[in-house]
Amino acid sequence: MTNEAAIEKLLHIGAVKLNTEKPFTWASGWESPIYCDNRKLLSFPYERDFVKSELCSVIFEEFMQADALVGVATAGIAWGAMAADQLKLPYLYVRPKPKEHGLSNQIEGIYRKAKKCC
Repeated sequence: MTNEAAIEKLLHIGAVKLNTEKPFTWASGWESPIYCDNRKLLSFPYERDFVKSELCSVIFEEFMQADALVGVATAGIAWGAMAADQLKLPYLYVRPKPKEHGLSNQIEGIYRKAKKCC
């Protein structure tokens, strides 16, 4: 995906926010006057399809030997599931810590140690 095409899509849907007076705090704890709300892409079918296709191209080129695709909770779940579907790969996702209810899973999906995951 070219940087210009990605930037164009994100600007078009209003995902890029700028606030020089009150910086945004990222999950890492860093503060920045710029925030990109990538989750907004999920609500825009054409832009979402573009990013999904580009993501799949990168995964296919860089990880063609992968037996499964793994995403992270929560922001990565939708993108990972869409990419795995398009690439016809099994999909799993990982939480930062095990659930405190149900089966207490930290990894959701069927994981086999011999698989090459990306």
